[in-house]
Amino acid sequence: MKLILLALLNLWVYVPYLYLQQHHFFPATNLPAGFIDRLIPFSDQMVWPYLSIYLLMPVGPFLMTNRRRLLQYAAGIVLISLFADLIFLFWPTTCPRSALPSANAAYQTLTRIDNSFHACPSLHAAFAIYSALCGSLVLGEFRGGRLWQTGVWLWALLILYATLATKQHVLVDIAAGSALGFGIYGCVFDVRISIFKRKSLAHAVVGDQSTNL
Repeated sequence: MKLILLALLNLWVYVPYLYLQQHHFFPATNLPAGFIDRLIPFSDQMVWPYLSIYLLMPVGPFLMTNRRRLLQYAAGIVLISLFADLIFLFWPTTCPRSALPSANAAYQTLTRIDNSFHACPSLHAAFAIYSALCGSLVLGEFRGGRLWQTGVWLWALLILYATLATKQHVLVDIAAGSALGFGIYGCVFDVRISIFKRKSLAHAVVGDQSTNL
């Protein structure tokens, strides 16, 4: 089930993302670098922490043993991608990069595949935050969970910094993407506001009634 979801979610995320990068239906808005963006120096070596998000993302779902929780995770990925794609479609943004012919091969390959469009919200930030939340949820149940949770969050923060250091995004993109990741996590996992709340309450009521019987 996990492998099937992995394949389906990758198709759901990357097919429309790459299509909308090459097909723009509205004029793009340029997002200039702010004060903090200018303070962070460019580093092509930070491409490696930037790409490490593809190792962080599977941590939570691959450790999940509950089918319902796994489906909640998948729903979150679907919603993050859907909301971002709608913004990319109707309000495309761009974050121009400087020509950097001396950058390493990994960075040059990244910029050839992932062009400067779809700046805001940063999907990289959204998935980093969402993955850290999901990973922290599962790792908290392990022995020494606090240490593992701290490691996951430090990893996510490094990815966010790398996103700025590689000049893939500016700070406003990171803020918007992070808010998207937090918001969607709340919608699918937090029982106080979860879209799954009604179903959970129904199961609880049924369980109470069964106990009384």
